[in-house]
Amino acid sequence: MTAPRAATRRASCRRPPRAAVRFDVVGFGVGTVDTVCVLPGPVLGDAKLRLLDCQVHPGGQVPTALVALQRWGLRTAYVGSLGADAGGQMQRRDLQDAGVDVSAARLRTGVASQTSVILVDAVTGARSVLWQRPEGLALRADELDRSVLSAGRALLLDADDADTALQAAAWARAAGALVMLDVDVPGPQTAALLAHSDVVIVGDGFPQRHTGRADLAAALRAMAAAGPRLVAATLGAGGALAWADGALRYVPACRVPVVDTTSAGDCFHAGCLYGLLQGWPAARALHFAAAAAALACTRLGGRPSVPTLPEVAALLASQPVDA
Repeated sequence: MTAPRAATRRASCRRPPRAAVRFDVVGFGVGTVDTVCVLPGPVLGDAKLRLLDCQVHPGGQVPTALVALQRWGLRTAYVGSLGADAGGQMQRRDLQDAGVDVSAARLRTGVASQTSVILVDAVTGARSVLWQRPEGLALRADELDRSVLSAGRALLLDADDADTALQAAAWARAAGALVMLDVDVPGPQTAALLAHSDVVIVGDGFPQRHTGRADLAAALRAMAAAGPRLVAATLGAGGALAWADGALRYVPACRVPVVDTTSAGDCFHAGCLYGLLQGWPAARALHFAAAAAALACTRLGGRPSVPTLPEVAALLASQPVDA
C-alpha cells in the first residue's frame, strides 16, 4: 500500500460534519482482561510478597480510550476480536454498558481472551505489564467492515495487527476521518502507518528507535515529516513533547498523587483526540490530555480510573494554560 500524497494528507485533516457520520470515534485495537496486583514494593530475586490489593478489569489501550470518550459525551464504536470465553464476554459487556457500539466486534469461538497481569508498586505507582495474546485473536483485513471503519469523524487504532490496521487507516482516511495512531514498538509497517495517520502519540524512546535520531525533538520532527501533523511523545512525570503544526511544544505534567499509571497513556490519547474533535488548537488539546492522564494515575486499574469531564476541567482550572 503506497503512502498518500501530501495534498491528500492535508485534506484528511478536515473531518466530515457531525451529522454526516454515525460515530465521533471508531476504535480498532486489542482488548484484554487486566489482573491488577498491588505490591508493597519491587520484587527482588526469589521472593514471596503478599499483595496489598488484586482486582480484575477489562482493559486494552483502544477500548479504554473509547470508554473515556464515550463518558465525555462522544459517540464511539469498537472494532476488534475478543475471545468467546468469560473474559471476552466481560469485555464486551463493559463496553456496551459504557455506551460503546460493539456491533462490529468479533467473538472468537474456542479462543481465549488476551490477558495481562499488571504489577503496581504501591510506593511509586509505577507498573509493569506481563501479557499474552493467543494467535487466534488476530484480526485479518478481509474480516473488517469498511462501512463501520468509514463511519466516524476519527479513527483511533493500535498497531498490534499492523497489516489490518493499515487497511483500516486507509479506509478511514478515504472517508475524510482523522486518524490517530497508538503504537508501542516500531515494526515493519510503522512507516506506512505514519503516512496514513494525522496524529501519532507514543512513549519516549519510540521516536528515537524509529528514526535513529538520539535527540527527541529531532526524532519527532522526522516522524512528522512522514505525514502526521501532530506527533507527541509522553514522558511520564516529565510531561510530553510534541511537534504540532510546524512547531515544537512542551506540555508539563499535572502534579497529582500517583496510585497506578496503568491507563495514563490511554487517557492521554483520548484527551488529545477529544480536544481535536472540539476544534481546539493542538496546544489546548495536549494540555487537556495531560490533565486526563494525570487523573488516571490517581486511582487503581485502567478502566475504573478514567476521569470525568468535570474532574479534568477542575484540574486544568487549578493550573491555567494559555492555548
